Amino acid sequence: MSLKCYFALVLFSSFASFAFGQQPAASSSSGQAVRALPRFDAYSIFFSRELGNAFGGSLGISIFDNQTFYVVGLSPELELERWGVGLDINLRISQQGQLRQEDWRDGISSYLRLLRYVRYGFKRDSLYFRLGQLDAARLGHGSIMFLYRNNASYDARRLGIEFDADFGHFGLESVVSDVSTFYVVGVRPFWRPLHAFGSGLEFGATVVSDFNENANIQLSPGADTTNRIAQSGLIGRERALIALGVDAGVPIVRLPMFDADLHFDVAGIVGYGAGIAAGISGSLKNLFGIAVVSAKLEQRLLTDRFQFAYFDALYEQERYRQSAEAISARSDDLRHSARGGLGIYGELGGAILGKFHLFGSYQRLYRSTHGALLQLSARFDKLIPALVFHADYFKRDFSLENLFTLDEQTFAQVELGYLPYPYLSLSVVYQWTFLPVRGENNTILRYEPLMRLEPRVSLRLQF
Repeated sequence: MSLKCYFALVLFSSFASFAFGQQPAASSSSGQAVRALPRFDAYSIFFSRELGNAFGGSLGISIFDNQTFYVVGLSPELELERWGVGLDINLRISQQGQLRQEDWRDGISSYLRLLRYVRYGFKRDSLYFRLGQLDAARLGHGSIMFLYRNNASYDARRLGIEFDADFGHFGLESVVSDVSTFYVVGVRPFWRPLHAFGSGLEFGATVVSDFNENANIQLSPGADTTNRIAQSGLIGRERALIALGVDAGVPIVRLPMFDADLHFDVAGIVGYGAGIAAGISGSLKNLFGIAVVSAKLEQRLLTDRFQFAYFDALYEQERYRQSAEAISARSDDLRHSARGGLGIYGELGGAILGKFHLFGSYQRLYRSTHGALLQLSARFDKLIPALVFHADYFKRDFSLENLFTLDEQTFAQVELGYLPYPYLSLSVVYQWTFLPVRGENNTILRYEPLMRLEPRVSLRLQF
């Protein structure tokens, strides 16, 4: 049995055992399962929020590299009990009256991507399931997979799966990047040996693998070794890229207004390097009656040829890139450029009055800028009347001089809107995203940065 089939069997068996014979984990007074990490950690504050029932529609203009399209959009979201469904329908029409062809080049996948998500529950509930677009997938404390996006581009969207089950004494977290290929698959079973005594002590083991043929390739430099990417050539494809890790977490404080936890992770990539991380996280759950604040701080130590959160927001577009002059790949970059040493990592998240949400994370390695990571996200919904602001910014391998320089290692999107009426929004959407460049048989060779600007008028009705 192949490793890919084994992963699929584990996911199916876990779901079946939960649905046909197991009960949810013991619940706290809030109705949620006891977990090793605080319920209000920075990640959960920002990425797990109730959306309710709404119907959204928009008219606008989308500009792709100086090409103008008229856009008609529909984005209904429905919620029934713990279930939720969201659609994302965007028809881009050229000035000649034709649909943008790049939106419909992936066959059946072009139509399936109109489904943004189907979900049951939320991350960290006793049962959580999501099918669709994965915007910020995480396993465990995030040492191997963190803020992973399965869609590198709107023009090459995929249907992924997140499935978590918590039985109290043990449970499972899992991620599948694409139900049609099963390329990136991750599983993290966990065990709480003292759950019967009310302890949240938790041990976990993570395995994430990428079965794509370009996930673990080796390149050879040309004569000019100072310009490795431009001179490189493909000399071999190796086995699937596999990352492994073990972790432990223990609550040290559980109070009505304050939580604190310690955790320890060991992670490695087979055939490459490894790293360890030790950290503390804490949350103020009712600050002045209006705010929730959470933070995490880690000390990290890693060898050469290793990166924490290897599966991140840019992984899909950096896995493999081919042009007429060059070949580059994340695995080869890991092999030759990743430097070890000590580093520090921190997260900060919060919410005010349920209207302002903020999340930020930052990693710095003391010996090298190659491992620098930055994520900044904000949601500002009518905290100031009639003003809406949404923003996401991800950057990796940067120095302070190019911290906010837009390049191939950056993802950014910003929406600024004004509401003259509660149901009507006038907004501008800016995206620094990626466009797939295709070769023979519609194969994606690489992703190139793309600036997208979209003024829009939106109608959104809550019910």
